[in-house]
Amino acid sequence: MKRNIIFLTEEVVKAGGVVRVVNNWANYFSEKQFHVEVIATDVDAPYYKFDEKITLTQHPFNFKNKILGIPYNLFYMFTLLRKLKQEKNVYLIVDRAVHIEPIWILKKILSYKNIHFIYFAHGGSSDFRDFYMNRWHTKHRVKMIFNAFNQVICLFDDEKNYPKEVKKEKLFFIENPLPFSLSEITFKEKENIVLSLGRVTKAKGIDTLIYAWDKIKNDVGDWKLNIVGEGEDKEEFVKLIEKLNIKNIEFINGTTKVKQYYDKSKIFIIPSIAEGMPMTILEAMACKSCVISSNTAGGKKLVSDKNTGLLFEVNDIEELSKNILYLMENDKKREELSKKAFEYVQQYKIENIYEKWNNLL
Repeated sequence: MKRNIIFLTEEVVKAGGVVRVVNNWANYFSEKQFHVEVIATDVDAPYYKFDEKITLTQHPFNFKNKILGIPYNLFYMFTLLRKLKQEKNVYLIVDRAVHIEPIWILKKILSYKNIHFIYFAHGGSSDFRDFYMNRWHTKHRVKMIFNAFNQVICLFDDEKNYPKEVKKEKLFFIENPLPFSLSEITFKEKENIVLSLGRVTKAKGIDTLIYAWDKIKNDVGDWKLNIVGEGEDKEEFVKLIEKLNIKNIEFINGTTKVKQYYDKSKIFIIPSIAEGMPMTILEAMACKSCVISSNTAGGKKLVSDKNTGLLFEVNDIEELSKNILYLMENDKKREELSKKAFEYVQQYKIENIYEKWNNLL
């Protein structure tokens, strides 16, 4: 009997890690003959292409309107779950926190035996303590998640002291997969390019990267920095590099065809303030770009310092600039790190990680 998988998510219109992951898994499940539907709360053409067999439903919802948003969200979830009760073998995969309360309330008063509820956390297991428990207005959600959902998926286990609200028997750990096959590019084909790719915002540390590049701009020779992507701070950053009189930084518009940029670059930098499990690190490793990452939870999970890449303290301009120069000046070390990272990333092929999903379902 065909199984129905429904992703209840927030965005499909903008570029982003969660958007990419949902798109990857939806397409792969469809390929594996699941019936797949994606329900998103933004309305426009999706940024990444979905398989033609996938049903895409875009239901507008204003998360910022707290007064009208709560009852509206409850009514919408009631309508959705009532519809799903008519079907069989339904797996509802939820990754938006605002849906936790209505699902918890409705499961307290109604029965949904044919619906299997899965919460997809998109981060490490420490997020329940660090993200939810440390904020008074989200603290209650941890207990609700583990009461209302059959399983809870995290990307990795990085918790040393679980809150009592977490039911560890419900936890499953499934990593994000590579969105494309391993590159066949050779080191000789690469250019003297340092790449940063993703959302162009302060949260992603792009200002730290620009200031680090400014410190070494007279020492980089023919190397250049390409920043690929879009974001609300992009215009401010363009003005910043003009003010600093940096000539060897180029901003490139965001695109879904990112592999071409990884293939060209010798060094990839992700200077984010916080990351769960950044897809861009895996993508860069798969294309033999040497990775420099801030030591976020996701950065430390994927990059072994001085083994498969280099780590630096979040917002540390001085350390980042030294790491960049070090890799520029040491071809042998750069290629050594890249080769080890390329071997490491093999485990993130989607066909390998799919087995964990299949066992859970």
